Amino acid sequence: MVELLLGMSLTILVGGVLYLMQSTGMSSVKKGATQLLLTSEIRNSMERIVADIRNGKEVLEVKPNLLKLRVYKYDREKPDPGEDALVTITYEVEKVGRQAVMWRIENRDNPIKLMALQEIDEKIFFPFFEAKDKASPVGWSYYPFDMISNDSGQRQKISHIQIRLKFRQLTESAELVTTANLRPGTSRIRQPNWKFR
Repeated sequence: MVELLLGMSLTILVGGVLYLMQSTGMSSVKKGATQLLLTSEIRNSMERIVADIRNGKEVLEVKPNLLKLRVYKYDREKPDPGEDALVTITYEVEKVGRQAVMWRIENRDNPIKLMALQEIDEKIFFPFFEAKDKASPVGWSYYPFDMISNDSGQRQKISHIQIRLKFRQLTESAELVTTANLRPGTSRIRQPNWKFR
């Protein structure tokens, strides 16, 4: 009887350890897959934002959670678009129910939901403008654009925007940071397959 009880106890103990190991492994795999899926979704959104900024002519409005700019829209039939190919693109983050949603709006058309997550930090866009700097070896420097005073002269000189996407979904959180330069029509990249890296 004692041997039988001892055997059952050992079986239960070994079974419990195996279950715990399997449960931990499955939890790690699920966590990794969720983080990979989220990061992939965010990278795709980031590529879209960066592509628009790099084809941008000028910034019309900028706030920490909003970016509105005029962009040259590429068309395969017209590889060198002029002023008639300009569209207005707006990126905006807002709270919709229990989710934070980033919208992409083109020329006041129906907004496209770029991403919807449990939480998106509202401080996303950090613009910089170029100004003369005698101390700089190149004669100019980047200065942060003051979104509170919103000086239109400085806004027209914005040529560099840092983008920080900090998000949380359930128990997972991550942050993705990159920068992009606006390009005027004369120096825009016209390669149709060019991608953000």
